[in-house]
This record gives sequence, C-alpha cells and structure tokens, in this order.
Amino acid sequence: MPIRRFDTSAFTVKLGAMVNNSFCEQTTESLLRLCKEFTTTAATEAMAQALVEKAHLPPTRLGLVMGTSLGDMNSQLHTLAETLAETLSIKGPCITVSTACSSSTNALGLARDLLQMGSADLVVAGGADMLSAEVFAGFHALGVLSPGKCAPFSHPMGTTLGEGAGFVVLESRQQAEKRDVPPLALLSGYGLSADAYHETSPDPSGAGMRRAIKGALLDAGIAPGDVGYLNAHGSGTPANDQAEWQGIRQAFGDHAQHLPVSSTKSYLGHAQGAAGVLEIIVTIMAMQRGVIPPTLHYQGARPHGPDDPVAQSRPRKTSFQHAVCLNSAFGGANAAVTISRPEARLETAVCCRGVRVLGIGSLDPTAIFDLNQLVPSADPRGLDPETRYLTAATAMALQDAGISLRGDLRSRSGLLVGSTRISTTKNTEFRKSIKDRGLSKCSAPAFSRIVLNAPTGSCAKFLSLKGPTSTLTTGPGSGLVAIIYAARLLSSRRDVDLMVGAGVDYLDQAAAACLLLGQEAYGQPSSGTESIRVAGWGLSGAGSESLDLAVEQALAMARISAPEIQLLFGNHRQDQDPAKVFDWAEAASSAMDCVAAVLALRQGKAQQVMITSSQGGSLHCALILSKQGAEDGS
Repeated sequence: MPIRRFDTSAFTVKLGAMVNNSFCEQTTESLLRLCKEFTTTAATEAMAQALVEKAHLPPTRLGLVMGTSLGDMNSQLHTLAETLAETLSIKGPCITVSTACSSSTNALGLARDLLQMGSADLVVAGGADMLSAEVFAGFHALGVLSPGKCAPFSHPMGTTLGEGAGFVVLESRQQAEKRDVPPLALLSGYGLSADAYHETSPDPSGAGMRRAIKGALLDAGIAPGDVGYLNAHGSGTPANDQAEWQGIRQAFGDHAQHLPVSSTKSYLGHAQGAAGVLEIIVTIMAMQRGVIPPTLHYQGARPHGPDDPVAQSRPRKTSFQHAVCLNSAFGGANAAVTISRPEARLETAVCCRGVRVLGIGSLDPTAIFDLNQLVPSADPRGLDPETRYLTAATAMALQDAGISLRGDLRSRSGLLVGSTRISTTKNTEFRKSIKDRGLSKCSAPAFSRIVLNAPTGSCAKFLSLKGPTSTLTTGPGSGLVAIIYAARLLSSRRDVDLMVGAGVDYLDQAAAACLLLGQEAYGQPSSGTESIRVAGWGLSGAGSESLDLAVEQALAMARISAPEIQLLFGNHRQDQDPAKVFDWAEAASSAMDCVAAVLALRQGKAQQVMITSSQGGSLHCALILSKQGAEDGS
C-alpha cells in the first residue's frame, strides 16, 4: 500500500507493507509506542493460544528470545525485549538476537536451546521491527526496493519493505502433552552459517545458505528427500534470489527439482528482523491446512530461479510432513529452521560433547595493535572501532591456539558475539548524511553498518569463519552470554568443531575479548599436558535471587559444589574483577573476565574458577572453567 507514515515524494518507490491501523506520526515517541504495541500484541496472542496462564509455571521458568534488526531505533536493542518481558511477567532469561533480517529465525533456534539446557520450561520466541523513514531511506539508497509489489523470482525485481511482529511459544513435547495442550508443530532443527563474503550482498555461490540448510537438516535428523516444502527468504532482489536457489540446489541435490519453493514476502512484504518468524508462522498454518503458500505477483521466471516457485494466486493443496524456512541477512548471517508435523517422531542422535578452551584474545583501550599485521586481508580504513577490535581479538585467539583456518575447517568454525549497541560512529555518519543531504540521499554504506551484527559479519569475512554465527545482546554481560551460547553449540551440534565467543563494545573507547573454544576431540591436548575445560554454565532471569539460580545450574552441570570454586570473577567478587575499570565496555567486560579466568588457570592459581554476570535487566549467567590433565580422561 502507499506509505502514509512519512513523506515519500523524494523517493522513486512509494510502497510499503504496513501493518493495518498503524498509521502513526513519524516521531520518536510515536514510533517507540508503535513498536512496543507490535511486540506486546503478537506475544500476548501467542501466549493466550498456548494457554500459558493455565500452565501455572513460576515466572522465573518463563523465557523470552526476541529477534530484531533495529527494533525501535534505540541504540541499545535489548531494552525493547526487557520491556516486553516486564509487560508479560516473564522473569526467566531474556535474550535479544540481532542478525538483521535473519534475527527472528535465529531467535527460535536459541529458544529451543534454552529449553534443552533446562534454563526455562517455556519460551516465548519471535521478533519485531517497524518501518521508519530512516530504515526505508537506507534500503532505498541500497537500490533493493521494488517500484511495484514484491514479486520474488520474477518481475519487477526488488523487495517491498515492511514491518510487523510475530511470536510463537516453545515448550517440550512432554510438557505440552502433560498439560493437554495440542502442539501446532515441531521445531525439529535449526542451522546457522556465515557467508563471510560481503556486508550486504550474499555469497553468489549460495554456499552459506547451503550450510545453514544442511545444518538444520542434520540437527533434525531429516533427509533432504523428506522435505515437502521450502519457504524461501525470497526477497525479490536479483542477488538474493539467485544465490538462494544455488544454495537450495546444493543442499537438496536432485530433490530440488521437485521441491516446491515459494516466498511469502510476496504478500507479507519484507518485515526485516520479524520476517523469519512471520514466514515460519505461515508455514505452520499451511502445514495444518494441507496447503502450500503461493508466490504471488509472478509474471514469468527470471533466470536461476526455482523449478517450482508455486506461481499461482491461491494456495496449492498438498500435504507435507517437513518444511524448511530459510532467511539471510546483512553481514552474511544465514538461518534455517525445520518445521515438522506434531505427530512426527524423529530419531535424532543425542550429541553431548565436551568443550575446551583453546585460545584467548583481549584488547583494552590502552592496547596498541596493527590490524594489518594480525589480519593482512583486513583493510582498517573505513572500519568502525568495534570491527577493528573484534577482528584483532579473534585473530589473537586463533594465534594463541596455534590454529590456522584452512579447507573444510573454515566451514566448521563459527563466531558468536555479544554487544550492547549499534556502531556509534556509523550511526553518527548515517544521521549526518541525512542531515546534510536529506533522507533520499543518505549514506548507503553507513546504513548497512548500523545493524548490530555488522562487526560480526566483517570479522567472519576477514578470518573465514563460515560456521554458525550470531550476534546477541542482553546489555552488560552480553559477552559472557555469547561465550556460553558458543559452548552450547559446540556441545550439542555435529556441524561445528570450533567456536569463537566474544564481547565487543565502543562507547568513549573500544574494547573486545574472546575465547576460542573447541569440541573435545579437536581440543584434546597431548599426553601429560593440562587443558582447560568448559565444565558448566547457567542462565536465569534478572531478579534479585536469579544469580543464585544460574550458579546452581552451572555447579550442577559441572558436578561440583560451591566450595570447590577457588577463584571468582565478575559480580561475585569485584575486588578480583579485572574488567572493573572497563565497566563502560559493557559486553566486553564480562568477556575480559573470562580471559582473566583462563590466565589464572594457566598460571596455576586455581583448578576451578567461576565467571558471573548479574548486570542489566535481561538475565544473570554463570560459567565454570576447570583445569585438568589429559591423563585424567577429562
């Protein structure tokens, strides 16, 4: 529909996929109110359908994972999720995933992990984004908007930018059956990958999307031939549509010729960070009704598109057991989920591997480093401080471990980053371009780098980290949460061998720190030497007693008692907190605590250490590291 929220007279494109009755004024206050209304309405509807009130679960056992690209345009994205959690009386872990347009797809995968880790009994997961003049101007400057309605795989080329919110409620099958709530579908698997290619354009070979799809199928224990429908990212842009089809063909082989592949952006528009969950909801509804959603506005095939794009005006009557939903994003962040019918009984092998610390990297504001020497492929000119520091710290961790990423190892090495805010320098540059030149001539390069995951994508590109990738925020403590999530992926997945967990921030100054983690077989030290093991972790809500809950979870997982912890880092003992002087670094501070803990173990100051974070309103967390000899069999 024609955009009425702001003036489009200076733009060549006038259309937007607006939520009905959302014609607020283009002011900061009204946009904030609108975004909160989106999230609250959608999440409340999901909880009502799932009969969450009748579950009578303690609020501390309810979690929230929210995906957003730019949210309410607040530089601290986690505040939107915290507000939603407070409104819904959710007092368990609250995490915001921000991987641009794949955010909410990634959020559903992380929500499932929270359930499997025992950090929550029920998780509300989804995403939200709104259409503002600045976001519209940024996409317009990139030249990816269509003058007509979005017609994926067809004509005209380009996307129709939109908005919206969507949430689902996840819980274990056993718990749903126990309280007699019929499940709508199974989130049977998910996969993440990095293109490691370009800030805004997908890898034209489609290899990144192939890895995400293969990861989701492997996670679910589903063969490619078992999939009856694929809901594509299908943004309508030539670069995305062609790369996506290449990735689908590689992932499904001959089955791709017979696989229905449609894009529901043809009637939903591109809802940015909320796109994934909205498309997943459509897929679930279609599965229930025995239909496949069509690709609307199809006016003939473009080259290099799906063999069966479901090019018709109405849904196709077809029953299917399993579907894949795929999304890609700025920074090369790909995410895929597998959705299965609720009666499906999947035989997936339980994977529970040990995780070891292989290397560390840390840079405080006083550090002097030459990025060109550390990473010759990284040209520091034009890079924001977060990208420079994150890339340098990650390169230091790889060097510390003596690891050079080559061949297939690059596809099995991932990067998870915790941060608290979008790039201050790039946001200032973007705003200045609007002030100096007007909305219609804003800086496209600056806009592409104001998403939270921009430093993550650049670091992955410079260092060829093509495995699972994500960027998250929980406010202060985000770095520790990213390290825990990295350890979780290594322990539970079969498509990754190495993970970097990092925290990075830039306020007045920059700081970054990270741990390079390896699955146990890869990180096994030589006989007679000592190694550092990730022994346990815990995540809980942000209440006054929640840190104790996180600590209890970590101790139980490590199978030790509190007196066996010899050193504490973080909020438990500020006098031993090496990052105390860098409190302003927020996400980086807790990652620096982890680096300091590893150094203490290496220096023989302790055998068991704990790192905690209880700052901010999203969650509390705890991590236990242990030093043991290889001869112990640990």
